Amino acid sequence: MVQSEALLTRDGLFDKSVYGTEKKKASSSSKSKRRGALKRNNESSGKMKVYHGYLASSYHTAIISGFSLISSYLESVASSGNRVKAVVIGLGAGLLPMFLHGCMQSMQIEGVELDPVMLNLARDYFGFTEDKRMKVHIADGIQFVRDYRNLFSAGNEVLLSSNGSCKLSDAESRSTAIDIIIVDVDSSDSSSGLRCPAADFVEDSFLQNVKDTLSEQGLFVINLVSRSPAIKDAVVSRMKEVFSHLFCIQLEGEVNLVLFGLCSESHIEEDCIPDAALKLDKLLKSEHPEISQSITDAAKKLKRLK
Repeated sequence: MVQSEALLTRDGLFDKSVYGTEKKKASSSSKSKRRGALKRNNESSGKMKVYHGYLASSYHTAIISGFSLISSYLESVASSGNRVKAVVIGLGAGLLPMFLHGCMQSMQIEGVELDPVMLNLARDYFGFTEDKRMKVHIADGIQFVRDYRNLFSAGNEVLLSSNGSCKLSDAESRSTAIDIIIVDVDSSDSSSGLRCPAADFVEDSFLQNVKDTLSEQGLFVINLVSRSPAIKDAVVSRMKEVFSHLFCIQLEGEVNLVLFGLCSESHIEEDCIPDAALKLDKLLKSEHPEISQSITDAAKKLKRLK
């Protein structure tokens, strides 16, 4: 069974009075706890459709708020007319990529999803679409990062194909280092003690490959869901060994711990995060102040771990 949360609106119009109510209802512990079956777009639901300017899950809000940690870099890329390159491993309903696609015009988004059925569900039921700035690769996320790292570290320009393979590029779609990698993948192995992500995504080898793939100012984001303090501590310890700086947001009343690994040796002080969040807010271009405010408020909860 596939479940996810999203806001349905008529004719794509947003009623801000719904926002506060729905945020209280939203469960953010993991993808497996999301509720709200949606009818197929443009069929029995009539003109009702998913509104992609809304963040139904508080952990999605937390993930985006962490972009504040590199907001100065994001601003410099956007002002130079270049694109920020983001990879989201674990498509789900496609709600997080679609929100970013709508709010950050300077972002090129590459989704990586293992199961083609998930992609079809995202398209058919949640209004997910692809274009020049949004591509999905059907591939294993760990292999995708490994292949990208191997080619890119050798000084090659990389061409990404729709089946997730990486090869040398001689076309217009040449790829440079990735700026942001987000891992939001459920674990099918409950014995590992991890509900999200699968254990392979927090192994030392994968974390190192991620760092090697990211740009100098790159950001790694992982949604960690476990009820075991020992497992959380072990993951944090591994990430401290790999990344120059580490921040987190612990969601109130939830088991989600969103971790942010930074590659740059330079770092932002915690007392500067509110100003950095305001800079991010200007980059996001959200049409709804209440949504922007929720992201800004979440950024204030960022805590330095290293």
